[in-house]
Amino acid sequence: MDAHSERGDGLTQRKPKPKPKQAPKRTGGHLLWLGAILILTFVAYLPSLSNGFINWDDNWYVTENALMTNPTLHGILTTNYAGNYHPLTMASLVLNYKLSGMNAGSYHWLNLLLHLANTAFVFFFIRKLSGGRLWTSVATALFFGIHPMHVESVAWISERKDVLYAFFYLIGLITYLCYLETRRWSWLVGAWLAFVLSCASKPAAVVFPLTLLAIDWFRRRPWRTGVWLEKIPFFAVSVVTGLLTIKAQVTVGATVASGIWNLPQRALFACYGTVMYVVKLFLPFHLSAVYPLPSATAQLGARFYVPAGILAVAIPAILYLFRRVRPVIFGIAFFFINIALVLQVFTVGAALMADRYTYLPYVGLLFALAWWLDEPASGARVPVKPIVAGIFLLLLPVSLVQTWNRSPIWRDPETFWNDTIQKYPRQIVDAYYNRGNHYMRTGRLPQSLADFDQAIALNPGVQRIWYNRGLVLAEMNQNDSALVSFDHSLRIDPKNADARNNRGAMKYRMGNLAGAAADFTRVIELNPRYRDAYSNRAFAYYDMKEYEKAVADRKMAIQVAPGNPANDEEYFWLGVSLQRLNRQREAADALTEAIRVARAGSTRLGRYYLSRAYSREALHDRAGAIQDAHEAQRLGEKVDPAFLRAIGG
Repeated sequence: MDAHSERGDGLTQRKPKPKPKQAPKRTGGHLLWLGAILILTFVAYLPSLSNGFINWDDNWYVTENALMTNPTLHGILTTNYAGNYHPLTMASLVLNYKLSGMNAGSYHWLNLLLHLANTAFVFFFIRKLSGGRLWTSVATALFFGIHPMHVESVAWISERKDVLYAFFYLIGLITYLCYLETRRWSWLVGAWLAFVLSCASKPAAVVFPLTLLAIDWFRRRPWRTGVWLEKIPFFAVSVVTGLLTIKAQVTVGATVASGIWNLPQRALFACYGTVMYVVKLFLPFHLSAVYPLPSATAQLGARFYVPAGILAVAIPAILYLFRRVRPVIFGIAFFFINIALVLQVFTVGAALMADRYTYLPYVGLLFALAWWLDEPASGARVPVKPIVAGIFLLLLPVSLVQTWNRSPIWRDPETFWNDTIQKYPRQIVDAYYNRGNHYMRTGRLPQSLADFDQAIALNPGVQRIWYNRGLVLAEMNQNDSALVSFDHSLRIDPKNADARNNRGAMKYRMGNLAGAAADFTRVIELNPRYRDAYSNRAFAYYDMKEYEKAVADRKMAIQVAPGNPANDEEYFWLGVSLQRLNRQREAADALTEAIRVARAGSTRLGRYYLSRAYSREALHDRAGAIQDAHEAQRLGEKVDPAFLRAIGG
């Protein structure tokens, strides 16, 4: 290819020739291509529709999110989730919950439908941007739809924010192109509204105004004062969204990692990510949900310096060679504008890169390549068109197979974390921690313990790993080891009320009643509304024969959580403690309340009736005592025959 033989619009210069009369072209052919693209994309993602929830952010967003069961407009508009502020995304998840509850299928269907819509929008955007070029539109939309790097954005329920923000972002771009063609302000207002909705879906949309400026440049629109003035409302939304995002990130400590690495190191990470995103566009293999950052103590070697060298040579060379090929420059600019914020120059989280970050940026690279498919092949020194066509033909089956195979990785936590650990064994703390949590919840305690031990070997300074390890050991009745784990957890975070409460439970189980009571007391100091601490301390006081204190704690446990479904037990033990104090009238009242609030069919009801029978007998209410004793027997509770004889029953 001779770069100097290219006009600014990317077309080879030639003398105009009169065109012979042609029959009118059939319209609508491009829609047939779009239909084929959508069918291929849907088929490639079919396995994702059988996926469930995973325990990586899905719990924050859906399965353990109180907003799902009790949604309020205030909660949707004001609550940050997992360090992100995206109220429209949360509203869409609430809608899913209202439609199907915890049936994961509807969430995956909506993700896929949004992706199919985005694929169509990419087709229309590129068609309008390129002046109706068919193959440019087809190739860009096709590989946007089926590329394996986009599986994470579609097959992961928590990435609803990706497909939703792209939905409005692409609508905004198409609307802006309509504005450029008509100069009607209503189209510009429409683009602004779509941008607002995109920002409300994911803060990554803040770069939208820069993309508009890139489109202006591509369309040869002079950057005069009016062009900048019309962008002011867009930049205002970007600033507000950015501030809200920074606030949300700070609340979960997501920006802490940026202090670990200096600016030159983070620049090396950005170079590595950039090169790998380009490599994986053509070679989408060894994909992972997590690409771990190197150890903070490790020296950055050739793995990071070589990509920096490649970019230092490649970017100036590409800009020089294609300086007159505007579509290529625009495509590269589109890529960098939309990926710049996640290139780890401003490090957030603990990942070096992520497949989902390419969801929109790849549109730019695909456009820069696909442009050549509509260019004349003759007269070029380098056969760019057949080379690009060959690349796409080779990439087509690879993408379809890889997307089909990768979609089921999000089926459940086990398949998800197994894949991540297989790609990066003994490197990712969260992979072992989260798989250990899954094993713990499904009763596979030895496997869970092994994963927590591996996570601790990678990073012994994470409080939650020691805490969950303690829970597993407690469940396995390895009390001494559980106590050690809770001790480690509290050394890292002495104010962790859950760890201290469970350490108290271990001390209680091992007979250290005073030590247990001291731990429960500290929990209550940390959180005066911690119900379980009152309940647990009441047991310790009861066994220490400090019944007055036990009574006081039972009453507080009920008071701080009056709607707790386990309060029937609290009333029962309150009654038993009052019996020890020989306050039988109060005891009978408490036991009556235990019977009243117990769930129908509870296996504990017989015990409650029998205990009330003892109090009624002490109050000389023999008829009531006999009635309760017989009811206890009916419910399967064993009643002492001597007691029955004593009350005349």
